[in-house]
Amino acid sequence: MNGRLTKKTRTSDGNVQNIPKQSGVYLLFRGQKKPYVGSAGAGNLQQRIQQQLNIKRGITSMRYRLTSSEAEARKLEAEYRDRYNPEQKNI
Repeated sequence: MNGRLTKKTRTSDGNVQNIPKQSGVYLLFRGQKKPYVGSAGAGNLQQRIQQQLNIKRGITSMRYRLTSSEAEARKLEAEYRDRYNPEQKNI
């Protein structure tokens, strides 16, 4: 696995454009609420986070972790969902 989650950063266009085009897992934050947890494979992390920001309202910050494969990203997604937001629907 490729390290840890990044520090929490604001969701500005510049910050999203700096996300590597790689597989990974991400957490999106809306104030003090529990984070939304998701994953992206096949080099689509930047694109997936941008899609989620376009769909979900009120997201103010994000964290992400790069992975070497889609399978690793999905495994981490399940682990982070259990840890941070167990009520989130498993999609």
